[in-house]
Amino acid sequence: MNNSEELEEIFQREGYSSKSELMQDWALLVALSRTEQYSAECEFFERKHGMKIDEFERLIHSEKGKEDFELEEDLEDWEFCVSALKWWQAKVKELQRVADAA
Repeated sequence: MNNSEELEEIFQREGYSSKSELMQDWALLVALSRTEQYSAECEFFERKHGMKIDEFERLIHSEKGKEDFELEEDLEDWEFCVSALKWWQAKVKELQRVADAA
């Protein structure tokens, strides 16, 4: 039995009818994992600063002439987390639609 046949046997024993089906499940697991990761990071910043990102952004931008590089870096990181979370949440929905249609 060659490697390809061995993999096919493993897929079948795990209930997958094709590599494509396995890849769909794997992609969904990755997307769910990333969603959890970025959600946790966003929650970290909310706890750290005691407010939502929109409030924090207003606070940072309201202080004209005052620069706090640590807070500005937090805002950039937080904005990235929010953006990444939304992107991965959309991917989860797409992958779930694909799985439901199959």
